[in-house]
Amino acid sequence: MALTSAEKQQRYRERHLGVDGSKERIQLFISVQTKAQLGRLAHHHGYTVTKMIEHVIAAAEHAILDRLPRRQHSGYLDSHLNHGASRIVPAGRKPKATSAKKPARSRRAPRRKVNV
Repeated sequence: MALTSAEKQQRYRERHLGVDGSKERIQLFISVQTKAQLGRLAHHHGYTVTKMIEHVIAAAEHAILDRLPRRQHSGYLDSHLNHGASRIVPAGRKPKATSAKKPARSRRAPRRKVNV
């Protein structure tokens, strides 16, 4: 019996998760301009788009770790476990007290027109 389209898609996604689930699938929407920039960067470096994203993120994290004092590295690296619950506080500063009040809604910045 032939596989349905959904079954084929599921198998395709499972094959691309990497050895022992070393990869995760993400889905996002980005601007047309950003997608074009990403494509140009990847092509320039001879990378796939996926490899380019991995490279840019690794470089950005490396830059952050270079700026942080060594004693704050583990706090930064472990912060994803708490979903941002523990914030890194610069040396010499006290953490801000949190209130029980509901946070105020932030206003959205006005959109700028981008000419491509």
